[in-house]
Amino acid sequence: MPDTGTLFWTYIAAALAVVVILTALGAAIVIYQRRFLAIHREYANKLLAAHEEERAYVAREVHDDALQRVALIQHELAEWDTAETRAAGGAQRASALKGELEDLSFMLRRVAHRLHPAIIEQGGLLPALSQLGDDTSRMTGMTVDVKAADSLPRPLLDRDRSLNVFRVAQEALRNTTRHAKANAVGIHVTGTPADLVLTITDDGQGFDAELDRVSNGLGMISMRERARLLGGKIDILSQPGHGTTVRLTVPFNVT
Repeated sequence: MPDTGTLFWTYIAAALAVVVILTALGAAIVIYQRRFLAIHREYANKLLAAHEEERAYVAREVHDDALQRVALIQHELAEWDTAETRAAGGAQRASALKGELEDLSFMLRRVAHRLHPAIIEQGGLLPALSQLGDDTSRMTGMTVDVKAADSLPRPLLDRDRSLNVFRVAQEALRNTTRHAKANAVGIHVTGTPADLVLTITDDGQGFDAELDRVSNGLGMISMRERARLLGGKIDILSQPGHGTTVRLTVPFNVT
């Protein structure tokens, strides 16, 4: 039978072991919390920077493009407001004004669509993606092909979930425009009985996805966060010289 001294030191050793384990656990929790707060602080800072960039974009588009076009149209109308001018070149001036108004309309629609794609509420996700492809093609010169499988259910998703899917596509196209040097992009919407699958593939220069898989760029963070909110997942596949594929998988029903 163990003597009292042995039992005492056994209890002391056990108590010290528990203290060490609890201390290590507490330290791990503190480190995790600090890391968690640092990540969220970094995300908040990048989000604020993105908001400022978006405001600057809108201000730039309105001031440098829309207002200048309005001033030009006003100038053309002022010069046209004489009998001689109307008689001499009325058809040409009318055609020029029509072109300016069409460009102004497209620019304002592009800004409004970037801020909030109202077509999602009116027609749903697929028409919004089609318009996004048309607008991107017109702005960049890239060929953007938007296709959807005939077997997809209608409607696809509710408004809020459709908006998040649309934003992922918008961000993927923005990254392609900025970095990929692509000539063509394919946006394909397919699905399984349980999931919607959005696939965006470009023929650009690509990148090393293994090296960049933990990228903290705001675009990547935004797409991953939207995928998480949708209860889905996002995969980014790329190799240098072989283009990039962004695949978003979203369950039709979230339980």
